[in-house]
Amino acid sequence: MLLDAVQALVLVLDPKGLVLHLNRRAEQVLGHSAWGARGLRLEALAALAPEQELERAALVRLVEGPHPGRHEGPWRARDGQRRLLRWSTTRLGPEAGDAASHLVLTGVEVLERERAEHTREQLAFFQTLLDSIPNPIFHKTLDGRYRGCNRAFLEMLGTTPEALLGKSVWDLSPPELAARYAAKDQELFDHPGIQRYESQVRFATGEVRDVIFYKATYDDAHGRTAGLVGIVLDITDRKRAEAALQKTRDELEVRVLERTAELQRLKDAAEDADRTKSEFLDIAAHELRTPLTSLHLVLTQAQRQLEARQPVSDVTLVSRMERYTARLTRLAGDLLDASLLERGQLEVRFHPVDLRALVVDVVDDFRQRYTQRPLELELGADVAWVEGDEDRLEQVLANLLDNALKYTPPEARVTVRLACWDGAFRVSVTDEGPGIPPEERARLFQRLRRLSSSVHQPGLGLGLYLSRDLIQRHGGTLDVHASPGRPGITFFFELPRAR
Repeated sequence: MLLDAVQALVLVLDPKGLVLHLNRRAEQVLGHSAWGARGLRLEALAALAPEQELERAALVRLVEGPHPGRHEGPWRARDGQRRLLRWSTTRLGPEAGDAASHLVLTGVEVLERERAEHTREQLAFFQTLLDSIPNPIFHKTLDGRYRGCNRAFLEMLGTTPEALLGKSVWDLSPPELAARYAAKDQELFDHPGIQRYESQVRFATGEVRDVIFYKATYDDAHGRTAGLVGIVLDITDRKRAEAALQKTRDELEVRVLERTAELQRLKDAAEDADRTKSEFLDIAAHELRTPLTSLHLVLTQAQRQLEARQPVSDVTLVSRMERYTARLTRLAGDLLDASLLERGQLEVRFHPVDLRALVVDVVDDFRQRYTQRPLELELGADVAWVEGDEDRLEQVLANLLDNALKYTPPEARVTVRLACWDGAFRVSVTDEGPGIPPEERARLFQRLRRLSSSVHQPGLGLGLYLSRDLIQRHGGTLDVHASPGRPGITFFFELPRAR
């Protein structure tokens, strides 16, 4: 009864090493009754497999001594369950040290130790598994302190397990990042489950990188939230690639828009060119037909006089023929010059030109042609030599004078001035007419462009276009100026002095 009250396994062996008695605990654990085990050797009682020679030899030594002795090893019970038992041996008898005395074996089942060892093995396995994962992984307690992590997490922060365990984000991260981490942890604890969000982490290199946190809560044995586990996914390269891709898309979109706008401009320009060309052809046809018709009428009148054997002595008739012919010549000359200019074949021959004499001659010529028009000349330079093509410069001045007289009322005064101007010579033509609206001045020097006020005036719209190009070929400038609040307008060109 005393042995049965003991919670340890108790086996009594006779001097030959054969089982005499098992207590109740030994019967429960080993699966043998005291009567059924009587006369068995210890190794037979353990039901060891043939290949378990080391365990069999250990049990033999446990019985043979020396005593007292100890042994810990596996034991397969009769029901097939594997047990881990720790044995202690003692000799009993008249003389305890006598080999003829009885042997008492006391055994304790090592269940908790085995569980702890198994747990340690599992923990080591899981830690090895975590360390093999390249993404940083961590887990925290309910109060937000780190309980563990893998090697990638330590490398990310540049720390050691000893410096990490038990610490919080406030101990390891900059305040602005720590506040965000702590707030997101608390949000997860308040609403247990799975959490995903993007954030930034300062790595051990000092670089702040973009990451995604995947976190989830875990429970204790009582089903209460005990902490969280998280994994960090570095998306910096992906974000940079996305940014680069978006930049490329934006640039491509801009290019597409620019190209579309350019194509639209080309389309508009082509349509505008077609309209301009059509308008020009209409204008050219009209401008050429008018003097031709008038010339035809004059010639018809002269022919009738000749057929009637009447003398053709009307000076006015001849003057009209001359005027219409000169007009046709100017129109043809403008068309030819414009064509040569477009093909880059317009020639300018340079030689010394007395600009003062040229201005005087052109003004005198116009005074003879327009005897009723107030045409004044102001010469502010005694000598004005330039390098240029005299015929082309005369063409420019004549065009400016012709426009001034054409687009102003008969009583309006036109003034031609020659002056020294900042190291150059300036020739200007000023009228007192209604002027040109500011919104139309930009069109003055465009090819085949005519102002709204010139609809009923003769011309092809090439004069100012050709004039500006010719002056630019002389190294000068041609422009227009109007004084606000005053009538009239001034066209002028400047030419550098001859060296």
